[in-house]
Amino acid sequence: MELRQLKYFVKSAEYLNFSVAAKHLYITQSTLSQQIKQLEFELGFELFLRNSRHISLTEAGEEFLPFARKTIQDAEDGVQRLHDLQHVKAGRLRVGVTYSLSTVLTEGLLEFMKVFPDIKLEVCYKTVNELLALLKERELDFILSYKPLLDAPDVDSMPLFENALALVVSKEHALAAKKRITLQELSDVPLVLPSHDLQARMMLERLLAGKGIELSSKLELNETNILLQMVSTGSYATVLSTSAVFGSSRFRAIPIDDPANVMEASLLRLKGAYQKAAAREFVKILLDTEAVRRRHVSWFD
Repeated sequence: MELRQLKYFVKSAEYLNFSVAAKHLYITQSTLSQQIKQLEFELGFELFLRNSRHISLTEAGEEFLPFARKTIQDAEDGVQRLHDLQHVKAGRLRVGVTYSLSTVLTEGLLEFMKVFPDIKLEVCYKTVNELLALLKERELDFILSYKPLLDAPDVDSMPLFENALALVVSKEHALAAKKRITLQELSDVPLVLPSHDLQARMMLERLLAGKGIELSSKLELNETNILLQMVSTGSYATVLSTSAVFGSSRFRAIPIDDPANVMEASLLRLKGAYQKAAAREFVKILLDTEAVRRRHVSWFD
């Protein structure tokens, strides 16, 4: 049994299509099929059910898949450890970030690229649930996000700072000079809101639960930048975390006055996963950025 065969099996299980899997592996379909059959022969079990139209995993394939994935990841972690021991400052770092924390990440990205120009950064912007799925598949090294409202037992969370939901308005908006706003007062404001899969909206729904308050939402979007474009017209406001407009002179963030309005910005990583030296260096840089340094805690000490 070869590591290459395990990679072929996992990729085939991912796509359930030998032709598509072969294309992503940059090999021919016949080579892929031959290697899968050789693996099945060595194991003594068929891993796929095949017919003329599609393939599916057998019971043996379903059972074997997580072990194959772990073996591949363990091998990659071992190679990464050797690189780190040799102080190799090359390779890639895969960072996931939720839309509302994108402004917090920018300063850290620029500094990291300056200090480590030979490390390729891959930054993925998605919802927290989408990012957690990628993290669990080891497609990301860590995530910058607000701590999930639901427990994620296989994920470690490092708190960076506390934040709050705010009514975000343009500086010309009639409410721009307001210091705080209540949930009840929000009901009178024409709003464009983040969609239900974004953390700001999840937190807003939690604050509203059981209070009988109806908000006037004219539009819902899962794209923060477009929401802010709507807000910049001065006709609408939105509800986001205060960090979503960190450092911007175009908007005002008016905190929502509610004792439960606390959001914990965090770095999330998979429990037990090996942390690259590059990831450790990135975290150190991020903790020293203006957006984070006043309230940071140390994870790697």
